[in-house]
Amino acid sequence: MTRQRKKQKESEIKQAEGKDWKNEKIRIVPLGGLGAIGNHLTIFEYNDDIIIIDAGLMFPDDEMPGIDFLIPDFSYIIKNKKKVKGIIITHGHEDHIGGLPFLLQKITTPVYAASLTLGFIKSKLKERPPKDEPTLIEVAPRDRIEIGNFSVEFIRINHSIIDGIAVAINTGCGTIIHTGDFKIDFSPIDSQMIDLAKFAEYGEKGVLLLMSDSTNAVVKGYSRSEGSLQQGVADIFSSSRGRIIVATFASNIHRIQQVLDAAHVYNRKVALSGITIEKNFEIARSLGYLSYKKDLIVDIRDAVNMQDKKIVVVCTGSQGEPMSALYRMANGTHKHIHITDKDTIAISASIIPGNEKTVNNVVNSLLRQGAQVFYDLDEIHASGHAAEEELKLMISLSKPKFFMPIHGEYRHLKAHAKIAESLKIKQSRIMLADNGDILELSESYFKKTGSIALTKTFVHGIDTGDIESAVIKERQAMSKDGILFIYALIAGTIIIKSPEIIPKGFLDYKSKKIIDSIIQFTEKELGKLLLDGATQKDIELSLNKKIKKHIYNLSKRSPLIEIIIIEVQT
Repeated sequence: MTRQRKKQKESEIKQAEGKDWKNEKIRIVPLGGLGAIGNHLTIFEYNDDIIIIDAGLMFPDDEMPGIDFLIPDFSYIIKNKKKVKGIIITHGHEDHIGGLPFLLQKITTPVYAASLTLGFIKSKLKERPPKDEPTLIEVAPRDRIEIGNFSVEFIRINHSIIDGIAVAINTGCGTIIHTGDFKIDFSPIDSQMIDLAKFAEYGEKGVLLLMSDSTNAVVKGYSRSEGSLQQGVADIFSSSRGRIIVATFASNIHRIQQVLDAAHVYNRKVALSGITIEKNFEIARSLGYLSYKKDLIVDIRDAVNMQDKKIVVVCTGSQGEPMSALYRMANGTHKHIHITDKDTIAISASIIPGNEKTVNNVVNSLLRQGAQVFYDLDEIHASGHAAEEELKLMISLSKPKFFMPIHGEYRHLKAHAKIAESLKIKQSRIMLADNGDILELSESYFKKTGSIALTKTFVHGIDTGDIESAVIKERQAMSKDGILFIYALIAGTIIIKSPEIIPKGFLDYKSKKIIDSIIQFTEKELGKLLLDGATQKDIELSLNKKIKKHIYNLSKRSPLIEIIIIEVQT
C-alpha cells in the first residue's frame, strides 16, 4: 500500500467515525532532559488527560555546594494532578527514576514499568515512602494498554541497563514515539535485541512525531555492543595474578553478569562492596536476571582472608563519588580492602561530563599505591546510547512527520537535528525545545505556544525545594574565600572592648597585619554608627558592606562575613 493510499484510508476511517480530527491536538511539556544530562520528565496532555514519561534526577555541578541532587519542578503537575492518569518509566537509571519518590509524595497515580525497573522503583520507595501507596503495574515489550485517553504500546530497546523500553503513544491525531535512552545492539548479553520490526511497523502506519535520545548524537558511526566487551574483561582476568577490583554502575546488571562469568572461568570468587550495588544485585537476582553458581559469591569480610588470586571485588565508585567503595579504597578508609601493588583495578564505565576531576583524583590515588588501573577504555566499557548511524536508522524506520531531539545538552540536540535534516526532514518540522516550553502538536503543525517558568528544585539532606540564590552564593563564597566571624560587645553607645575576629578559610593566622587592620576599621566604623543612633540591624548591614569593601581592598578576596553584636547591660 502506498503512503498516499494509507493517508487516504486513515482519512476515510476518521470520517466514518464522524469526528473532526483536524482540530485534535496534543500538548507536550518537557520539564527536564533538555539542555542537560538528567532530570528527564515529559508531560503529554490530550483531551484533559495527562500521562508522564520518566521522573529523574540530576547531579549538581561545582557551582552548587552542599546540594545532593536536583529534581524537576513539579508545580505544573501538582496544579493539574487531577488530570494525571499514569507515569511511565522507560528504565531504571537514576536520571529517569530518581525524582519519582518525590513526585509520588505530591500526587497519587499508577506507575507503569518493566520488571527490573519496577524492582528498582520499589527499593527507592522504601527509602522515601509516599503518603499513599501507589499502584505499580508491570509491563512488557509489545504490551498495549489504555491509560486515560491514550493508547500506549511498549517497545523493547537496548541500553546499558536491562528492561529498557520505548513508548508508542497512540491518539486520535496520530502516534508519538518516545525512544527513552537507547542503542541498537546486535549482540546484547541477554540476546534480547531491540525490536526494530515494531519501529518499522509504526513507520509504515505513520508516525506523527519521533522524540529520540540525543546523548551520543555527536559520536560518529555505531556504538559498541555489550557482547564485544567479553574479550576485554577476559583479558584482564587472564593477565592478573593478584586481586581484581571492578568498579561499575550499580544498575549495570549486564556488566556484573560478565564479571560473574569471567570469575567462574578463571576460578575466582566474587565479593560485592557498596550499599547500592549489593541492593541492586539482590533485586536482579531475585527477578532471575543474574545467573551464577551459588558458591560463587562470598561476603566481603571473608574475601579479605582469601588468596588475592582467588578473589574479584565488584564495587561502586566508577564516577569517583565521595564515600563510594572505590573512593574509600583509594583514600585508605575502606573497612576491608586495602590497595596494594598486586591489585588490578578496572573502572568499567565512561566518565560522565563534569566528573573528570573526581575520577582522575581516585585513579591517581590508586596508582600512587602501586595498583594497575584500567579506566576510560573501550575494551571494558560500551556506551548505552546510540551513535550517529543508529540514530539515522531509528529515524529511517519510524519515518516521522515531525521530529524532536531529546535527552542531551544543546550541542547534542542540535547535532541530532542536523542528522534528521540529512534524512530529508524539513527544518520547519524539527523542534529544538527547552525545558518548560509548552508545545502543541496536531496532524498539520508542531509549534511552541508558550512556556512555564521553572525553578531549580534542590534536594539537600532531608530538605527539598528551591534554595534561595543568595544561599547558593553564600556557599560559593565560603568555599572560595572562607568566612569571617566578627564579634563586638557594646553597652549603649560604648564599645566595651576591641572587636574579636575569627577567620575560617580566610588567609591564615600569620596574616596578623590584615586582621589587625580589619579590627581597627571595624571598631572605628562601629563607633560612628553607635554615635549616630543606628539600630542594631542597620549597624550589622552597614558594617557588613563597609568591611567587605575594606577586606577586598586589603586582600582582593570576598569572604562571607558574619557580624554578631552583643549588647550588655551596665
